[in-house]
Amino acid sequence: MCALLLSAGDFLAKIAPAPSHKVYFKEDTMDNSDVSHEGHRARLLDLAVNAGLDSLSDVQVVEFLLTYIFPRGDVNPLAHRLISTYGDLTHIINASVTDLKTVKGLNDRSAKKLSMFNELFFAYVTARMKKRVQVTCKADILDLVEDILRFRTNEYMLLLAFSENNILCGKKVVSRNKQNEVSMPVLELTGFLSSTRPHSFVIAHCHPFGLTNPSEDDWKAFETVKQICFDCGVVLIDSYILGEEGVLSMKNNKLVRKYVDLEELKSKLKDLDE
Repeated sequence: MCALLLSAGDFLAKIAPAPSHKVYFKEDTMDNSDVSHEGHRARLLDLAVNAGLDSLSDVQVVEFLLTYIFPRGDVNPLAHRLISTYGDLTHIINASVTDLKTVKGLNDRSAKKLSMFNELFFAYVTARMKKRVQVTCKADILDLVEDILRFRTNEYMLLLAFSENNILCGKKVVSRNKQNEVSMPVLELTGFLSSTRPHSFVIAHCHPFGLTNPSEDDWKAFETVKQICFDCGVVLIDSYILGEEGVLSMKNNKLVRKYVDLEELKSKLKDLDE
């Protein structure tokens, strides 16, 4: 089964807006001179759709994103300011509304819109997962877990239920809206198992910006999950933790998928060629 996660280019191209003649709020429109920027916007859109966002520079990618927020005007200077402040697109859309409003050119409304692109992406992935999904190996399960948890900026817990023929029959994402804490939702867990009636079950959570090392609370929670699954007659496949370095299996207490830094990999390959 292929991973559900799409490239940023594919995702944004799918939601490209059609031309519109609506009247927009003043705060959603960049300050304009008499010079029209529609020609530049059209060329940028054509380039993104035909060549993909991977072929654009970092500034052009951010500029393209800003056209969804500001229907008119020159957003290139704002794109430069955002890249200068945050470094790349990931840090821009992960920034808080309060932080974004400190950047010249963004007000409360536009900062909120920009911050929601992160959630919009996860909403798209979640919608894709509503289709019938059957796993054939643990690698498929890890793909599902990564699609939902890997790039979260707060701790989330994921519950996955599978039927006897390994079809995903239930999914629940639990958030505590804190960067470093997800408590064990015992009532939610038992309710989830009761409503989905699975043959097997996977639980996972992420450590945003941290390592996969399980805490004492993680181990206590794991023992609680094992007991609940035993009492409900459900097979616990594993409990996973996603961190900066990869995915850890709590059943085996070791990394079962390791993430490699692309720049580091390119450097090693270059050394081998030399």
